[in-house]
Amino acid sequence: MRGLFQQTVRLDWAIYGSHAPFYMALDEKMYEKAGLDVSIGEGQGSATVAKIVGQGNDPIGFIDFTSTIRAVEQGIPLVAIGRVISNVMCIISSADAPIRAPKELEGKVVAYAPAESTGQMLAALLQQNNVDASKINVLNPATGAKNAAFLQGRAEAIPANVNVQVAQLEEQGAKLYYFLFSDFGVDMMNNGIVANANWVQQNRDAAKAFVRASLDAFKAAQEDPEKAIDLLIKRVPQQARNKSVLRRQLELTFPSLETRSTKGRPFGLMANQDWHQTQLLLLKHGGLPKAVELSKLYTNEFVEL
Repeated sequence: MRGLFQQTVRLDWAIYGSHAPFYMALDEKMYEKAGLDVSIGEGQGSATVAKIVGQGNDPIGFIDFTSTIRAVEQGIPLVAIGRVISNVMCIISSADAPIRAPKELEGKVVAYAPAESTGQMLAALLQQNNVDASKINVLNPATGAKNAAFLQGRAEAIPANVNVQVAQLEEQGAKLYYFLFSDFGVDMMNNGIVANANWVQQNRDAAKAFVRASLDAFKAAQEDPEKAIDLLIKRVPQQARNKSVLRRQLELTFPSLETRSTKGRPFGLMANQDWHQTQLLLLKHGGLPKAVELSKLYTNEFVEL
């Protein structure tokens, strides 16, 4: 590549702690050393960003792999090129009245918006653990309002992502107990690096450079999370007020960087079994109309093996 290859990246949502490594890679010139001139934009949800990347407006996104599967099934040209986060879905309850297992959700009030992926996948958790869903009182607040329902005591539990809502609620003074879906038999991949499939075909060197620099940045952030958050704030100063939340979110991200199938294997590598399992959950509980051939969903070509 001559000079620096210009590349725009779209995050899944407004900034949260798991995004810090991308800003670390930017400020530490990890992208620049890889021959890239990267700009990062915030997103408005993985489903929306999947369409943006599919249209080629931003060739790369950091989005949920369930949204990737849905998009590819709809004919949107996407391909996953690096796995980052898996098994972050959890059930949050109060430490004063902890819900320690799915069966204990019976008789409780649980709040989530119908469109939320954590709410949709709750059905898988209940079924896997022989929970009678009819015995759970479901409260459906607006998207983004379940934290408030929990803090106000209107809900006794919420399905959430451990790397997002836990820190937000703790910052509000809540004392929490939580368990992961994966602790009770529901394993699924979450966010990773996804690219426009047509762009990848024409820009393999740039795709490889971005994936490897980004994955290296996640490793560097794990070694020095404080620095990673400081560099995010340096690039996005208005996030300074959220520093403690961002730091906690980043720390809660690190245990999610491998799956059972990829334990001991190179970071970022994707396993066929993980894609199969994630898609199966969508087919059974997430309204996915039909399965997508796994080879169309991902490639490990750009991960350092």
